[in-house]
Amino acid sequence: MADITVIGGINIDIEGSPFRPLVMGDSNPGQIRLSFGGVGRNIAENAVRAGGHVAMISVVGDDFMGQSAVRHLSELGVDTSGILTLKGKTSSMYLSLLNHQHDMELAVSDMEILDALTAEVLRSSEELLAASKTVALDGNLDEELLGQAIAMLKGKKLFFDPVSANKAVKGKKHIGSFYSIKPNRIEAEVLSGISIETEEDLHRAADWFLAQGVKQVFITLNRDGVFFCDETSRGFIRPKAVNLVSATGAGDSFSAMILLGMAEGRSIEETAEMGMAAASIAMESPSAVNEKLNREKIMRRMKQHV
Repeated sequence: MADITVIGGINIDIEGSPFRPLVMGDSNPGQIRLSFGGVGRNIAENAVRAGGHVAMISVVGDDFMGQSAVRHLSELGVDTSGILTLKGKTSSMYLSLLNHQHDMELAVSDMEILDALTAEVLRSSEELLAASKTVALDGNLDEELLGQAIAMLKGKKLFFDPVSANKAVKGKKHIGSFYSIKPNRIEAEVLSGISIETEEDLHRAADWFLAQGVKQVFITLNRDGVFFCDETSRGFIRPKAVNLVSATGAGDSFSAMILLGMAEGRSIEETAEMGMAAASIAMESPSAVNEKLNREKIMRRMKQHV
């Protein structure tokens, strides 16, 4: 059985990248890529590529791309028995537009099918969840389902990825139920109610999370790396320069390493180092998940001090 179970979305990602600076209101020459995505799905793929024993609980349509996404996860070694196929439904899709520097400018997300991911679906995978050491909850989950999942999984080490500032608020009233969280600076402000402008503010926010019951806090800082904190240690991991191809999916690879760290009982600092190493590898690929990512590559990147 899987040590790690991810509850979240599976998307079909359509990404446009222009050759030159974007001109709004006009057609921009560039490249368009089609790939499998979704925060939950990306986390699951990264975790299994890094050597984790992973299962996923989600919903997809019976369309070609949705079924292909499930088959792809299964071929990688992810337990897909918890993924429900809905007949006559279209799988979730995510359309993003990058700028010429490969950072996201805007996106459109069609995730209506996730409404069908209910407590009943979770209960049908009760055996899978019972065997897991840690469970990841995707911030795309419906707020009611998030609360139901937390109640069902009492006693499990839960990881929460807020996904975005708008979605982070769904986890605010449950914050003390999570063993580990990975917000960015803005998401951390939403969750804690603390404005984060300085390094001192980061420490204040982290202390607030710990006081609520969170055991591990990772606040990502974009190009400035990550701030990590638990009851005994805290600090920063600063990234070195990478051959940036696309920043899309870097956060998901970091989340996957947090899950591995939790399942394997690693220290928070080593987990943060793994996360930063995996994120740097992810950014060297045009896809949301770098197919070259593996445990050996992550460990080698860590020895290079990220």
